[in-house]
Amino acid sequence: MSITSTVIAWSMIHVNYDIRIMPAICLLPIFASVLFFNSRRVWFISILQLAGYGLLLIDPAYRTYLSTFDMISIPFFLILATYVAQIIVTSGVEVLDDLQASMIAKKELIVRNAIMAKQSKTDGLTNLYNQSSFKDFYENAFEYANLGMSLHLALIDIDDFKYINDTYGHRVGDIILEKVSLVIQENITASDIAARYGGEEFALLMFEQSSEQTYDLVELIRQKISLMRHLELGGASITVSIGLRSYSRDLSKDKLFEEVDACLYTAKRTGKNKTVTSISPA
Repeated sequence: MSITSTVIAWSMIHVNYDIRIMPAICLLPIFASVLFFNSRRVWFISILQLAGYGLLLIDPAYRTYLSTFDMISIPFFLILATYVAQIIVTSGVEVLDDLQASMIAKKELIVRNAIMAKQSKTDGLTNLYNQSSFKDFYENAFEYANLGMSLHLALIDIDDFKYINDTYGHRVGDIILEKVSLVIQENITASDIAARYGGEEFALLMFEQSSEQTYDLVELIRQKISLMRHLELGGASITVSIGLRSYSRDLSKDKLFEEVDACLYTAKRTGKNKTVTSISPA
């Protein structure tokens, strides 16, 4: 393209050399090369223009037409145009570099903000939502429940967790928390919300299911946890107690939570490793 534009420019100049402004056409390929923001291309095209001018001087008729000023000014303006084009390219490259650096910094900032936002909403150990996030979800969910959406709340507590920490250490306790949270995540539906509510206690918000279905779901979680054997505990198993209650219009947000907590307390007090709910006897 560079060679072609040069040939066309100097051919037009040769054919119309009697028009004094025609040599200015040779500047067009030089300034067009600026669009590529490449210094080497600018100099290459500039050399082509000087070569074209040199070839045109071979023609005696053209030399006769040119004055001494013309013969000096044409290469001078070619070099000057090249210098200006080079400045434009250099400035453009700097602007592009600054823009690219700005875009990279912006992407990194977005990623950092996303990570920080996630960290502020999730528990670092279990990767479940933390208590603060759960309270926000619970408040919104309760508002939707008042409009007719089904809502079920469950609290899951690891039995004798203090004994595990005291006997095997907090590192083993953390491993048990991770394993329990994984069982919960693997068995809830995509629309459900699980959180580590505090210590060894987990909270579940379940939607789009009947009370019987949610009872079966938390019972499945409880049974799977009780069947697991843990090398960290010398091959022993652990159990969880669960309180479960479904939304009803006669319950306020706080009253629903209190009733679920009472169900959990009943499960603990009456033998542990069970689910207590309004649709199941203790």
